[in-house]
Amino acid sequence: MFAKKDLNVNLRVGSINHKLARAFLFRQLSNNLLDELKISETIIEMKLVLRPLLCMGIFFEGLSCFLYSRGSDDIEKTKLIERGRSTLAKVRSLAEHSSWNWQNKVLLLEAMEMHAMGNLDEAGPRYISSIQSAQEHKFIQDEAIASEMAGEHLFELGRHSEAYTLYKHSIKCFNEWGANAVSSRVEADIQAKFGDDVSHLEATIDDILGDISLSIESNQKRSYEG
Repeated sequence: MFAKKDLNVNLRVGSINHKLARAFLFRQLSNNLLDELKISETIIEMKLVLRPLLCMGIFFEGLSCFLYSRGSDDIEKTKLIERGRSTLAKVRSLAEHSSWNWQNKVLLLEAMEMHAMGNLDEAGPRYISSIQSAQEHKFIQDEAIASEMAGEHLFELGRHSEAYTLYKHSIKCFNEWGANAVSSRVEADIQAKFGDDVSHLEATIDDILGDISLSIESNQKRSYEG
């Protein structure tokens, strides 16, 4: 009886995780879906022991809340950002025990939080640090997600060449991860944003990350000197 109950719990939580991750990756988020897929509350209500699958569910819940909050009204936006911050606190706690696994995820959630609040200058360095951390720790899926999110951030700032390069890098990473359908969705987004003539936007990801890192260091130096 206990084994059957345990199996049902795992199936329920696995289903929530799958729906949430899929909704985020394919940009199929909605208020109703986010209200339905509250993985953090489910973990507390069912007194579940945190396992890797559950931890990743918390991460995607945070990403989804921060992302969807951008287009929400003020009341809903406040709720979603607070919910995202709650998941960020949990992921920070995980990073204290395993920086290797969770550092890049903390940085990405912090960038998403700043982005959702409109603090684009503060979001930028965290996006880039998240990409670099994911590269260093060999998390190709997180590198893909962070690269796309950083591309959106730079596109909003009008830095189209850098944005295009990061979008293309995210496609490369998604394909290496085996998420070809997700990379097709990003490709369609690029087409909608940039059209067919993109020859003037070509650059390399190393150039972009290096230039942005140097820009961040320069801005920090000027801030300290001031």
